[in-house]
This record gives sequence, C-alpha cells and structure tokens, in this order.
Amino acid sequence: MYSRLFRFLLLIGFLPVVLLCSNCGSPEDDRINQEIEGLGGRSISINSIETAIENAMEKASVAGLSCAIINGSEVVYARAFGYRDADAGLAADEETVFSAASFSKTVFAYLVLLLCEDGILDLDKPLHEYLDRPLPDYPYYSDFANDERYKRITARMVLSHSTGLPNVRLFSRDGRLEIMFEPGTRYSYSGEAYRLLQKVVEHVTAKGLEELSREKIFVPLAMARTSFVWHEEYEGNHALPHNRWEQPHFISKSSKAGAAGSMLTTASDFARFIVAVLDADGIGGEAVREMLKPQIALTSKRMFGPDAWNDTDENRGINLSWGLGWGLFETKHGHAFFRTGHGFGNQNYTVTYLEPGIGVVLLSNSDNFESVAAEIVEAAIGDTSSPYDWLGYVPFDPSQRVPPPPERTIIEVDAGVLQSYAGTFEFAPDNKAFFKVDDGVLFYSPDNMQWIETFAETTTDFFIKNYVFAFSFVKDDSGHVDELILHVFGMELRARRIE
Repeated sequence: MYSRLFRFLLLIGFLPVVLLCSNCGSPEDDRINQEIEGLGGRSISINSIETAIENAMEKASVAGLSCAIINGSEVVYARAFGYRDADAGLAADEETVFSAASFSKTVFAYLVLLLCEDGILDLDKPLHEYLDRPLPDYPYYSDFANDERYKRITARMVLSHSTGLPNVRLFSRDGRLEIMFEPGTRYSYSGEAYRLLQKVVEHVTAKGLEELSREKIFVPLAMARTSFVWHEEYEGNHALPHNRWEQPHFISKSSKAGAAGSMLTTASDFARFIVAVLDADGIGGEAVREMLKPQIALTSKRMFGPDAWNDTDENRGINLSWGLGWGLFETKHGHAFFRTGHGFGNQNYTVTYLEPGIGVVLLSNSDNFESVAAEIVEAAIGDTSSPYDWLGYVPFDPSQRVPPPPERTIIEVDAGVLQSYAGTFEFAPDNKAFFKVDDGVLFYSPDNMQWIETFAETTTDFFIKNYVFAFSFVKDDSGHVDELILHVFGMELRARRIE
C-alpha cells in the first residue's frame, strides 16, 4: 500500500482534468483560477472545488471519485480524483468506469418514457396485461398466486416506487415476494419493481435492455463509456469497489442487464444524460415534464430502514417527492431533481437545479463517500438543500472511525471436502449461488460466469476478502451438503442445494 503522503501527491498532481469552457488551454496556474457558476449566481473557482474534494476524500478515506459539473445545461467540468485501485496505486481518470448502482434506474425510467412516447407502453396500464400468461404462472412471481393486487401495478407506480413490492427479494421474509401495501398508496423503494417492469419492456419489444438502451440512449447521447453489461474494453480502466478501510474487492462483471443497478458509467457520460433530460433531447417535452413532476409525496423519515415506515412532516417545506426515476424538491433556487446510488463499495450522488440548469454528478468507489457528499456538493455548485438526512447520509465524524477487523485466519481444506461444496444453491427462483473447485480453490459465482475466489476459516465456513458476504455449508444427517447459509449484515439467508 502506498504511503498517505505519496498517495496525496498522486491525488493532486497526476490526474487528468477536463475543463470545458471558453478559455480552455490556458496554463495550469490560470486554469485553477477559472470559475464556474454556482447557485444564486455565485462564482466558484475550480481551485476551491478541487481543494475541497481532495480534502474531503483525504479525511474520510474515499478511494476514488469521478466528478462532472453542469452549468447552463452544458457539461463544463469533469475530473477524476484518487484511485481506481488503492492497493495497486492505480489512479482513476476521466475514462474510468464506475458502478452506477441505482443511477441505473433513472436511465431505465427515461427508456420507459421513450417507449411511452412511441406508443409501445402506457404508464397507467397494468403491467400484467402486457404478458402472455398470468404473472403468477412465471416461477419468480408464483408468490402472487393468492394476492391479486399485482394486477393493479403499473409502470407509473414502478418508476415512483409505490408498487408495494420489497427492495430486494433476497432480504425479505423467507425470501418470499410479497406485496406490502395497496399499490399506489405510498412510497417504498423497490428494486424488485424495476425487475418486473424490465421483464415487461423486454417482452413487448422483443429486445434486451442493453440493446434498447444503446439504440435509444447511449449512442444518441454519446455515452460511449456506459453500459448495463460488462464489456472487455473496461478491463483496463475500471474502478474497483473499496470498503470503509479502503480495501478493494471484486467488481461485478454482469453479463445480464439489470434495470435496478447493473449499469457502469463515467461522471461525464451521466452528466450528458442529465443534459438530455434538461433539454428534452430525444423525447418530447411533455414526457420530460412528467418525469420531473411529483408523483407521490415523500412523507417517511428516511429512505431506507425502520424509519422508512415512520412518517414525518419534516420535509414538507421543500415539497420532497418522487417523480418518475428521480427524487424531487424545491428551494429558493427553484426545482431540483436528485438521485442516490449505493452498492457494496460504491456510493454515488447527483443533484440538478432545473431552472438555472446547474448540477453535479459524483461517482465513488468507496463506502465512505456519503459521509462527505454534502460538503463536496456544496463546494461544487453551492447546494445546501439536498435531503441528505432523508437519504440517511451520516456526516463524517473522526471519532466514529473504527480500526479494520483483524485479518482472518485462512486454513487449507482437503480437495475432497471442497469438491463436496461444488454445485448450485437456490435462495429463491432465479436467485442462486454457484460454487466450483479449480486447482484446489473454491470459487463462488452469482451468475455462473464471473468466478470469485473464497477462503476457508474452517472446513465449512468461507469468506471473500474485503467483502460483506461469508458462506457456511450445512450437511444433513447422512453427511451430504444440502444447504448453504449466506451471512450478510448480521442476517442468515438460507439456500437449498438443487444440483
């Protein structure tokens, strides 16, 4: 690992900068004194923005960050800071792809509106009516057999997170897919709802999500480093996720597009997408107005967790609400739309003010970014109104630092024992874990394509380095391995062996 001093020198001295303005090409001393427009007409120097970002990253141990700023509905600044791989000392640059996490949902929402404009979809038509057979007849949705409320779910409800479906089925009670409340009556974040709408979109168009997105969004908007699936060209320049101790782990290289969160992108690519939303490029103005029109009030105390079910009037003053793919609020600077993105080792935030066309896109490969997001956003565009408390962002507090856990003891396990763990384990329909043995090493895969090395603590307990998952294999009375326990966030999720 590089020393802190050396890493800081790399951070401020050797990373590329793109400044898109009328006097680009001036010497470095002039460049850092150039200014962009912030909210309220204030001028903000590039030097102050970069200093604030570097200081925030250093104090909170944020591995890497990609930043783009929009002024007057144009991308005027883009730069990457820090590392795409902290252990290897590999610097991030403007072309480094980061996990978009839930930024993916906004792009998918835009795609759905394109299809509505083409007359292929209707925001208010029940989704089940687009399919060839009843939804419960599909194995993944068999839990709906005794709950016909699924027949009320529409695309508008999906994009406004009001379907009643859970966020992630795997973390639900017994892995069941249940409708938690009457569809359309309240906000509750749901990745599972996006999965359902993606199924409908791919069915009615007879095209995959990646193909549709490239055709209608990525190519027209020149988003050359954006995709819902992994591409070989990303191998040489991608950001590895990092945990809170700046330890890198594997990046998901999905071969299957997922509307809820599989997208990879750069800050400048995503900023170009936001500019298209601002300018209504490619879709009618009416569709954009619907996208950024409040669909449901956000009355919960928090976006996630137990407080997501506790209502408050704390955000009534800013008219906090959800549109179609975006969160919305109002301030003295006008209407704003925002989005958070959160994964294991990836945290992102973006906010844009509609009337002045001023916004910022921030992509990180760190579990620490959210703690300093507010100060970076304020430094970049002068925004102090984003609803960080509702999002659950906890400001950086050095007193809350905890040392990294002690290194786990790794043992060798007999090849025959390892081989008894090879196979497929199913948590729920279409939700599996795959294991194989190669050269005396047990590998895990979420998709039977990307394989990740595991390490043994005991003959039955395995973990992935620097990651949140751990696994335990369970034997039946005859000694046959018939069950897998996934340990994550203090929970134990059980999967039965199917091969």
